[in-house]
Amino acid sequence: MSSSLPEQVQAFLDGSDLDQKKEMAMYFVTLDNEGFPYKAMISVGEVVALDETTLRIALWEHSKSASFTKQSKKAALFLVLPPTAYDLQLTVTYVRTEAGQVIFEGALKQVKVDEAPYATIVSSVQCRLKEEHQTVQQWSMKHKLLKK
Repeated sequence: MSSSLPEQVQAFLDGSDLDQKKEMAMYFVTLDNEGFPYKAMISVGEVVALDETTLRIALWEHSKSASFTKQSKKAALFLVLPPTAYDLQLTVTYVRTEAGQVIFEGALKQVKVDEAPYATIVSSVQCRLKEEHQTVQQWSMKHKLLKK
């Protein structure tokens, strides 16, 4: 276990080449009002690695995920970059609300790296965008919000 982003994860979340990463989704998990895990699917368009220990995350303003994240101040980001799965534990702080997005900053608490000795992880959660060009443009705008 580590407390800094592996190079592969940092490169994946650096905000570049969004159109080439558009089919990969991640699980963002926080805690609901009763302390149970609450999962949302997010994309590379909603997360930016600012450095090796800090992520910025944009969630829809009126979403349960945004509300639960504000309350719990804890989250985990689960992503797969074959052949490795990563669990990123975050201590989360509210930054601001802008353009319908709640911006959070996640300080990396711990990184768990999973690789099975008996199998090879071959894929992550994948999706197909309905309006690729428009979505990638929206992601670029979100990244400007996240980086400011």
